[in-house]
Amino acid sequence: MTLHTYAIWAICFVATFGVITRPFKLPEAVWAVAGAAVLLVFGLMSPGAAWAAVLKGGDVYLFLIGMMLLSEVAREQGLFDWVAEHAVRLAKGSTSRLFALVFGVGIV
Repeated sequence: MTLHTYAIWAICFVATFGVITRPFKLPEAVWAVAGAAVLLVFGLMSPGAAWAAVLKGGDVYLFLIGMMLLSEVAREQGLFDWVAEHAVRLAKGSTSRLFALVFGVGIV
């Protein structure tokens, strides 16, 4: 591998690490955009390739926006609180049953 490739991997690693761990309490987007910007500034990725990657992910972005909107509406309407109350009631004091109920609701 070339130095160019190692640099790309290092930048991707740091950006991903920042997204996952959020050092300095910075939002995930800051780390992701900073990683992309560093790749562009140092010429490790062409602006055309970056723009093509952004456009290629349009369906994913729309899906994520839709999921965020749905979850916000569900939160505002109290759906998560309602489900949590029912899970606690149905668990009847059993932590393993509560875990199973929460897990089950999460995968539905």
